[in-house]
Amino acid sequence: MVDVREPAEFAAGHLPEARNFPASKLAERIGELEKFKGKPIIVCCASGMRSGKALGEFKKQGFEKPYNLTGGVDAWVGAGYPVKKGTKSK
Repeated sequence: MVDVREPAEFAAGHLPEARNFPASKLAERIGELEKFKGKPIIVCCASGMRSGKALGEFKKQGFEKPYNLTGGVDAWVGAGYPVKKGTKSK
């Protein structure tokens, strides 16, 4: 799970197991996820807009199975699912 929101948004509440890779720095940090290229990667943001755009970067870098979390973190919270607070990524 990759959360492309900015660090302050991530700290306010993120999905359990999510790692923060802000969209503004994704191109320079995406190499850190190299070992996951052949595995499904769920990408999220607040509403699904930034994560939808980030899918293009994942595909461009050869990731085979990137998926956008429809509705983003807002929909996740609205459905009553848990979030973690704080800046520490998994």
